[in-house]
Amino acid sequence: MNKIIKAVNLIYYSPTGTSKKIAHAIGDGLKVNNLLEYDITFGDISISSVPADSLSVFVTPVYGGRVPAQFLERLSSLNGDGAMCVPVVVYGNRHYDDALLELKNEAVRRGFRPVAAAAFIGEHSYSRPEMPVAQGRPDYFDLSMAEHFGKEVIDKIVSVPEIGELSVPGNFPYKELKPKQPVAPVSTDACCSCGVCIASCPTHAISETSAGEIITDVDKCTLCCACVKVCPNAARKFDTPFTKFLYDNFSERKIPEFFF
Repeated sequence: MNKIIKAVNLIYYSPTGTSKKIAHAIGDGLKVNNLLEYDITFGDISISSVPADSLSVFVTPVYGGRVPAQFLERLSSLNGDGAMCVPVVVYGNRHYDDALLELKNEAVRRGFRPVAAAAFIGEHSYSRPEMPVAQGRPDYFDLSMAEHFGKEVIDKIVSVPEIGELSVPGNFPYKELKPKQPVAPVSTDACCSCGVCIASCPTHAISETSAGEIITDVDKCTLCCACVKVCPNAARKFDTPFTKFLYDNFSERKIPEFFF
């Protein structure tokens, strides 16, 4: 196994910014001179292959215990060519279920060799001020842990003579995805049509009519709630009973998990 890492590729999908923060912190811990960043939140990856002597860090949020389809679609043309990689998932304090296993398997299918993996916590998309679910995460502790994880990854690559197969939690067949309900965040009367929500949507589900009304295509919406998080007037709302369920049952702080 070639264990000389000449470049690191940070590849992340991050509608609400949590995965991006974790990716950057891991990158800080890896401490390499040649660090390349690929934010695929709004489009496909700009490369089709990576050098065999590079390390790719894949970071994605978890939706319903699975990897978002958009993340996998935007990596569809990427070939690992035997390069090492690190799959990382960021979940909203409930559980990541089969997402980490799915991401690892997808990386292998694309020609990568997973050498480590991790699960971090980010504020849940459905979190509200009155019913917070992992509010403010990743916080300082999480980002410090992510940086420490990056350091451990490099140490393992350099010090372990031969890296074996990586085992991560999860089941196959993966958790069945429930059909999405025909719902989406909506704009309230406080909306000033500034367009910030339109720019924040990773699936281009939000648009403005000729009359100045902000509308959302429920079929394109993935309920990432990026538009709710970024609205400067708190004019975007998504009310779901699931928020209360999460608040009542998953408020206890979860901690990051590492796998080598």
